[in-house]
Amino acid sequence: MFIVPAVVSLLALPVPALAAPAPERIRGTVDEIDATAMTVRTIDGETAKIALTTDTKVVSLVKSSLDAITDGSFVGTATKGDNPPTALEIHIFPEAMRGTGEGHRDWDTIPDTLTGGERVKSAMTNGTVKAAPGSVPRVKSAMTNGTVSRSSAANGAQMLTLTYGNGESKTVAVMPQTPIVAYEPADRSVIRAGSKIFVIAARDGDKLTALRASVGKDGVTPPM
Repeated sequence: MFIVPAVVSLLALPVPALAAPAPERIRGTVDEIDATAMTVRTIDGETAKIALTTDTKVVSLVKSSLDAITDGSFVGTATKGDNPPTALEIHIFPEAMRGTGEGHRDWDTIPDTLTGGERVKSAMTNGTVKAAPGSVPRVKSAMTNGTVSRSSAANGAQMLTLTYGNGESKTVAVMPQTPIVAYEPADRSVIRAGSKIFVIAARDGDKLTALRASVGKDGVTPPM
């Protein structure tokens, strides 16, 4: 007589929510696009069909330079190594995108833009700046997004300090050959066959849906 109440009690217990899978990052060239999806040939030589929805956010990436980064700029950078980390790329956010992805985190194994090839493990930092006195190698990287709080020159590199979160900071070395790009507002019309693209997508089983697409403009390849 006690089995049913026990089962009911178990069923009433809260069930822990399953963590949503992390978004996937896809880099490559658009092969085809229609009203609902695009096919991307990835930098690994694979083909990915990615659904497009009315919620897919699209931006353009244009070539920029260190001169566009000033005290208080909000930027992101994929870096390799440490002491200090070296910027593999820098992307400058417009004011309307300030705060996007703020912080520091591990990133993908991405093309090493400083050696022209091999993939490297990277990290990503997005933050704010503060003024102060294909067959490519791949590297593991990290990503930092933050506000530029300091800038200085050392040993042929420009040193940028990015602040994020509760006063945390990361100083990165920007080499003369580090690609620097800036985001511009755009819509889906900029996605065409042949476009170089970086897509953040959600996966549901075998289906990929684009959450955000960054499209290179005027020959730019998204470096992140």
